[in-house]
Amino acid sequence: APMAPRRDALACPWKGVSLGGWLLLEPGPSYPLFEQHVNPEDGEQGRCEWDVMKILRATMGKKEAVQVIQRHRESHITKADFQRIRGCGMNAVRLPFGYWVVLGPSANELYVGPALEYIDRAVDWAEECGLQIVLDLHGCPGGESGEAPCGRRQRPEGTWHWKQWRFNQSLEALKVLVQRYKPRRCVTGVAVCNEPSNTVPLPQLFRYYERAVEVVRGNGMPASNVAVVLPIFQRDEETVIEKWHSLTGGRHRNVCFDVHCYHCFENEFNGKTFAQQLRAVGENAKMLQNHSMVVGEWSLALGCATWSTCGQMSEFDVYRLFGRAQIEAFKEASHGSFFWNWTERAESLEWNFQLAHRQGLLSSSPLQLPRWEGLGEDPLEEKLHPSPPEPRILHGDPVFLRAFHGRYVDVEGSQVSARWPDKGKWQELIFCPVVPASAPSAKAHAMVRREVRDGDAVRLRTRSGRYLSVDDEGAVSAVAARGASSTSTEFVVHAGGASTLRHRVLVYFEHRATGLMLDADDEEERISARWTDRGLWQQFAIEKMSGLDELTPVTPKKQAQRLTKEEEDAVALAAPTPPRRRKALQLGLQHVHKVETPKRRRLLCRGGEATEMSGARAVRV
Repeated sequence: APMAPRRDALACPWKGVSLGGWLLLEPGPSYPLFEQHVNPEDGEQGRCEWDVMKILRATMGKKEAVQVIQRHRESHITKADFQRIRGCGMNAVRLPFGYWVVLGPSANELYVGPALEYIDRAVDWAEECGLQIVLDLHGCPGGESGEAPCGRRQRPEGTWHWKQWRFNQSLEALKVLVQRYKPRRCVTGVAVCNEPSNTVPLPQLFRYYERAVEVVRGNGMPASNVAVVLPIFQRDEETVIEKWHSLTGGRHRNVCFDVHCYHCFENEFNGKTFAQQLRAVGENAKMLQNHSMVVGEWSLALGCATWSTCGQMSEFDVYRLFGRAQIEAFKEASHGSFFWNWTERAESLEWNFQLAHRQGLLSSSPLQLPRWEGLGEDPLEEKLHPSPPEPRILHGDPVFLRAFHGRYVDVEGSQVSARWPDKGKWQELIFCPVVPASAPSAKAHAMVRREVRDGDAVRLRTRSGRYLSVDDEGAVSAVAARGASSTSTEFVVHAGGASTLRHRVLVYFEHRATGLMLDADDEEERISARWTDRGLWQQFAIEKMSGLDELTPVTPKKQAQRLTKEEEDAVALAAPTPPRRRKALQLGLQHVHKVETPKRRRLLCRGGEATEMSGARAVRV
């Protein structure tokens, strides 16, 4: 059998923070520039350094634009920042910069450079403050993607092509860096790019990585002194690493793979409960144990479902538990970790290291998670998001249906969607039994009172008295009560193995007349009934109020429709929900569908493939 690849590790792994937004502009870390200089035509802020340069040139001319950038570089990060970083107990900084800082901009590019004197200062300050420094070629010539982190966000999708990445010029920038800083002992890492697009064919990416390692080693930075950092982004880590070792035969020493462990982007992480987020941190720790890796970026940001599944915990407590869990996990990283970012808006606690550190979010003891072998419900769910005193779902109980992307089914008039991560009046639904017209009144009353079971036929009534209905085209709407006797409003509940419905159970709703399942659509936000599949898109978590929760007041009052006698019984039998003040949502998200992906568009696919199933459709996200 082939020998397992050697896992190189630093004697003193990096425990640091990124200096993003200084030598490569990004909207969050460089927010003063983006807020002060907006597009004069529409008042919109730029989305990347290229946008800012266009705005500056259009509003004040090239000369003054250069001066604005120079003033930013002079003041955004100073020696005092390096001293504070050291004072926070960190031992390293990660310095992102664009290639233009090293080589100057290529023809017809708007960037300002060269500006190596600022990298000189950073290296000097790191040395004086006893910090290690990783030089991060964050923006390559032509871009390693079409996204903002490399300097230029190109839209629409597909505008940028991987062949625009100028590999040879990227290697030239690395050569200049290595030759200039090879005598400096504080330089202990060189990152050869940042978040390369997954559209770059792996053989081409590996060829660049091989040549980059040779440039670093061949120009004076030996493996004994400097790690070469190779990013893995939006690809399966195990597959990439296995293929790399197969190609190189393990001949490169002190080479580590860079992974960015974010928990707030795309449906996978927006849909995770807080318990699932903490379990995902544990999975990251297992991955880090097996390979030479650095967590090049991480933060405290969490997907939207976290905030409706964390029980009575305050925002402070959630961030503290999450932060400490990550710090503990990242101790497994052979080459350490870097928080993103040192500078950020004051209100962006989850991205602002200085504020998070000052508030003690990174210094408590990690939570000891209960053991779970993957069978049944994770006991951590109950620990973090306790069930109400009556966890069973009874006909007449107000409930909420959380879709796979972390938002709840809501009804506005006749429109049925899943738009917000709120549990409010618009999101409230009630199970009503389908009672045959011929049933005796005693039997009908007994059906109204009992728990909802797997296989039951039900109607879903909204707080306004309307009912969810499916038409011949698979469109879902809320119809008036007078149409409730129609088979278009009847659904069969499938509880995924459970015999009765309880708080947090995953359910599927089969439209009784057509056999089609209700599904959520993250892009169109609508609820539909299009396929017979029971996949991720068709899955809903059913939740009750805990008894201490308060409905989120995000929906205006609606005129209730007249109820049937059976439904009035159901409402009368439903237990009242005592109010409490609900914790504010992360980032103030009231209308998630109108909010751009915050700060940096990223996704970490843990383990294998994350798939979203809808009919014959399987999308890797």
